[in-house]
Amino acid sequence: MSEDRPPHRDFRVLTRQRGGYDGAWMVDVQLQVTATGALVWAQTFSDTAQADAFQQELEEDLSSLDGASFRRKYGVPTST
Repeated sequence: MSEDRPPHRDFRVLTRQRGGYDGAWMVDVQLQVTATGALVWAQTFSDTAQADAFQQELEEDLSSLDGASFRRKYGVPTST
């Protein structure tokens, strides 16, 4: 994966909703490697609005940032 290559070619964003404590719902926003489906990281939210806002920002950054900037902002190692 090249630093010059747009990150949307190498990564995808998925969300998972799961049950939490006392009937609450948790939302996991996940960054995955497109080619393998390997999980890079996941961020968990108990507030659906916060999860939606984070997912939207992440997806916009996948399209607009260069590879190096995206990796720096989201802590994605170059070995991924």
